Amino acid sequence: MQKVLVTGAGGFLGGWVVESFLLAGIPVRAGIRSWNSAVRLARHATEIVPCDVLLPEQIDAALDGCDAVVHCAVGNEHVTVTGTRNLLAAASQHRLDRIVHLSSVAVYGKAPGIIDEACPRRSKGSHYAELKIAAEKVCEEFIDRGTPVVVLRPSIIYGPFSEAWTVSFAKRLASGKWGTMGRRGEGNCNLVYVTDVVQAIYRALLAENAAGEFFNVNGDDVITWNEYFSRFNTALGREPLPAINTWPIAVKAQLLSPVRTSAKYALARFGRVAMRLHAQSSLAAKYMKATESLLKLTPTNEQLKLYGVRAKYVIDKAKDELGYAPRVGSKQGLEFCVAWLHQQGILY
Repeated sequence: MQKVLVTGAGGFLGGWVVESFLLAGIPVRAGIRSWNSAVRLARHATEIVPCDVLLPEQIDAALDGCDAVVHCAVGNEHVTVTGTRNLLAAASQHRLDRIVHLSSVAVYGKAPGIIDEACPRRSKGSHYAELKIAAEKVCEEFIDRGTPVVVLRPSIIYGPFSEAWTVSFAKRLASGKWGTMGRRGEGNCNLVYVTDVVQAIYRALLAENAAGEFFNVNGDDVITWNEYFSRFNTALGREPLPAINTWPIAVKAQLLSPVRTSAKYALARFGRVAMRLHAQSSLAAKYMKATESLLKLTPTNEQLKLYGVRAKYVIDKAKDELGYAPRVGSKQGLEFCVAWLHQQGILY
């Protein structure tokens, strides 16, 4: 490979791809939307360029001199769908050798059972799933035109720098208000450590016959959500988790649903005003912090449903056609996470 552009390089997965490729000696260019997201990448001698996927001129400049791209950029409907179309159109014009698009197993909905790539896509009311399905359909349009796109569908990606599946759960466990959830927590927790996803991306860039194909990317040891909570709690060195009554949590999640929606709208529309208010008023800052803490410690309705889904996303195709082999099990992965949480001062 001459050079690989990574979109969304300021995010969790994109940052890992850039750092891993850089340390492995693979020529890589980090594409970011905002310079505020470049702090992590700036620790290295990394080539960083503006690459807002909604701005075709920035994509065109970022692709100059590259022969492959890893598309990790995520966001709202415009970023996820229109941004993917913009990127693939530019990649076609530049005649790239390979485009790896990061999708998600969310495209299968919450269907139970053994899930392989032949299973139908369904959103089941999930807005996130709807966006990922729409982006995959854009990929299919370009595949039909001969564009060498590979679509990866990772399961739950965890590891250092993951806010959703590492930091938030560590804080929930540290709060002392979390526990195992009985039958509600007996669904399959399909964890994949972030470096295994990076491995799959690298293999998808190189595999000769991967263009036009879709691959699940998962870890080898699929555990229940209750086991995930317990193993993470043990890795944190805490007392064994109690079994908790999930009914109050479900009620709280339902009551907080409109609050979450309002908060997202307010941040998107009045983010700067809110930050000024936070800086100027100690009472407002205290209220905002308390609200944020409550939202982070309470699972969403979607998460509660997820904890009970008994689905396993099989990776036979990725193993056979990409040579993918997960290397980090949940025990070791969680130990890595805890070491990072302490090193960063997130948990003491």
